[in-house]
Amino acid sequence: MSRLFTSTFFRMLKKIVFWILLICMFIYGVYSASNFASEASAGFAIDGCVFDFVPFMGLVAAIFISLFVGSEYSDGTIRNKLVVGHSRMQIYLANLIACAFACVLISLAYIAGIIMVNNSKGGELLAETNVIAMCLISSLFVSVAFASIMTMLAMLNTNKAGNVVVSMILALVLLVSSSYIYQRLGEPEMYDNYVSVNEVGIPTQVEQSPNPLYIDGTPRAILEVVNDLLPSGQAMQLADAFDSEGVANKDIESVPYQWLGYSLLVIVLTSGTGIVLFKKKEIR
Repeated sequence: MSRLFTSTFFRMLKKIVFWILLICMFIYGVYSASNFASEASAGFAIDGCVFDFVPFMGLVAAIFISLFVGSEYSDGTIRNKLVVGHSRMQIYLANLIACAFACVLISLAYIAGIIMVNNSKGGELLAETNVIAMCLISSLFVSVAFASIMTMLAMLNTNKAGNVVVSMILALVLLVSSSYIYQRLGEPEMYDNYVSVNEVGIPTQVEQSPNPLYIDGTPRAILEVVNDLLPSGQAMQLADAFDSEGVANKDIESVPYQWLGYSLLVIVLTSGTGIVLFKKKEIR
């Protein structure tokens, strides 16, 4: 198993698409931190841009894994592994671990870009270190969860071009749907209704009215679970959890532990499903 993983890992490192995505994510980190620095008149805090990369990891995983695993099929590598005696579970797990490791490295490339700009321009973190650390761990688990989902799709589809399209569509659907859910959950229960103003335009009487877009009760509880369960939902929350003044969402100090559990659940379910179906798949 170790030799199989090592060979798969080194094949992954030889893929140009991996290095392109890695460099692009590093550049994006430099760009995000530089933007924060340029908008600050004095010292700046990088809290608000540390996790901007997470929502894009679904697309990154879709592009890389569909191309990498697709080439394993088109080059006959998977068939050759079976011929030499490797089990289907070993082949699946080797690809899963290599792809997950690649997604983690690409994620860390963004963080490296942030750190480089932070050190060169004197930035700082306003949020507590342990909170940032837990959120960083959660973001890496989100990347692994995305990798697990896309690996399952890629291992079950031998058509390289078709798998790229399906994986990217799924990544976009997850991103858009989670963005919509997060937006709806963010609607306030009440909103201010200015009923009168004085001669200089300053409100003198304010009444609160119920927000018709606010979701309450069981539907809200269901949407909150879905938002936490989906990797894209966690990604949206992480990207919006911090701002230039530190922690923007006070719940962020406790929810990463819950997110870790949900990410592990997604990884186990998708990996288990993928292994079972891959064992039944006919490979020519």
